[in-house]
Amino acid sequence: MKRLFDIICAALGLLALSPLLLLAVIIIKRGSRGPVFFTQERIGRAGAPFKLYKFRTMNVGAEQAGTVSLKHDPRVFAGANFLRKFKLDELPQLLNVLNGTMSLVGPRPTVREDYERMDAAQRRRTIVPPGLTGLAQISGNTGLSWPARIKYDLLYVEEHNLLLDLGIIVNTAWLIFRNRVETHPAGDDEWAEEEK
Repeated sequence: MKRLFDIICAALGLLALSPLLLLAVIIIKRGSRGPVFFTQERIGRAGAPFKLYKFRTMNVGAEQAGTVSLKHDPRVFAGANFLRKFKLDELPQLLNVLNGTMSLVGPRPTVREDYERMDAAQRRRTIVPPGLTGLAQISGNTGLSWPARIKYDLLYVEEHNLLLDLGIIVNTAWLIFRNRVETHPAGDDEWAEEEK
């Protein structure tokens, strides 16, 4: 049922959001040379690697300048902050949903380095497909430390159902509309345990 829901919503989403997809392409081509898409290896279900699709928002070669994404990142080209602010750079991940490497809702997929830092209990977050959005995203997103995000991910793994997914999707849309989606790290060490 969840997979069918994902396919239908992703296909309809790509169709309905096609004007925004075109706008994103125009912003990228006007703001920077290079490809429209950015791909990166992420860790998905059962720890399997896959290629994640995004619209590119950094200048070509910016990944060599560091990996921590900042709120006002100097590596981001003109106009791309608009894409980030309204999460338009994430729309190509609907292709990941269609090809089955992601779901609409689930724990966000991590880079290999973060996955390798997790212990066996934390890696249980990968027993469900990774998602475009998830419980951690509507509860603080990257404003939370990794241990805090993982606690939300594990709660989702235990409690997930279609009604919860619908609630997370609605909450995500509301947070984006209100520009309340946290998009910068909680601190210097994203792996620091939260204070008691």
